[in-house]
Amino acid sequence: MAGTGKAHLRDTDDVLLRVEDLVVEFPAGRGQKVHAVSGISFDVRKGETLGVVGESGCGKSTTGRAIMQLPQPTAGSVELDGVDLTQLSSTALRRTRPELQMIFQDPISSLNPRRRVKDIVARGLSIWGADDRVKEERVNEVLDAVGLDPVSVGGRRPHEFSGGQCQRICIARTLVLEPKVIICDEPVSSLDVSVQAQILNLLEEMKERYGLTLVFIAHDLAVVKNVSDRVVVMYLGKICEVGSPEVIYNNPAHHYTKVLLASIPKPEPRRGLPKEEGSSLAGELPSPMAPPSGCRFRTRCPAAQQKCADEEPQLRPVDDDHFVACHFPLEPTAVNGAGPAT
Repeated sequence: MAGTGKAHLRDTDDVLLRVEDLVVEFPAGRGQKVHAVSGISFDVRKGETLGVVGESGCGKSTTGRAIMQLPQPTAGSVELDGVDLTQLSSTALRRTRPELQMIFQDPISSLNPRRRVKDIVARGLSIWGADDRVKEERVNEVLDAVGLDPVSVGGRRPHEFSGGQCQRICIARTLVLEPKVIICDEPVSSLDVSVQAQILNLLEEMKERYGLTLVFIAHDLAVVKNVSDRVVVMYLGKICEVGSPEVIYNNPAHHYTKVLLASIPKPEPRRGLPKEEGSSLAGELPSPMAPPSGCRFRTRCPAAQQKCADEEPQLRPVDDDHFVACHFPLEPTAVNGAGPAT
């Protein structure tokens, strides 16, 4: 991208959300800090779905909350439609809230158990002073859009619904204010497998119907592949790789991405065959309070060398719209045909 020195950021007019050098740190006592997110950058075009993947503790959900300014990031910028949210006053930031909404991981605990469904969905409209007629029409519209009958569910409370139904209510709540961007923080991870596909299909339908832009956070790579236009792979607060789902899944360039792909369960696992070299991780995830020097993945990487400890790798192009942060990336010819079935 011209003017930033970050080739993986795109300089186009249709970029709706741009995150640059995002840093999120939390105090941990005795002068220590938790380095949750450490200088990551990415962008999302209008109408695009960006998938963010990585194992637990890599900073995915913290990134999503930092985009929402919940809490405000330690450093960096978050631009929504050209406006830097980190520089806004509390009053100005509040005005942007309808444009940027979030679906939380646990649908049941994110709904107020004392309120009826129609009041939960209408809450945003009530805050902004919409009259009763507008609220009723809009609430009925979004409940119907997510597959719920407004008449039969409107007067009931969250505990009367299943997890999948509660997530539909949560989606309706985000849609009622007509947002531009929705942050989906692992929206199906707490649901039964049989329900996950229904919610994913619903999100795709809502994206098309309302012209939404999505940031889809998940640890399930198979799910992210099916819903994303572009994928960001994170490890311990850093971005490892960026690319299209087809490239990331069929031809990964980062050793960590390869391991994540190897962890996807296969319907018919081959028995008696040795594991592919480099398909599993050794050791534990390092503490975010004291991340390794240089490449943060080096302590678990089979290809690590001294350079990995001395110098932090920067995202660099591997191919068109494919970027990797690795001093010794996987060779394309060595990966093709050797990865897991997708």
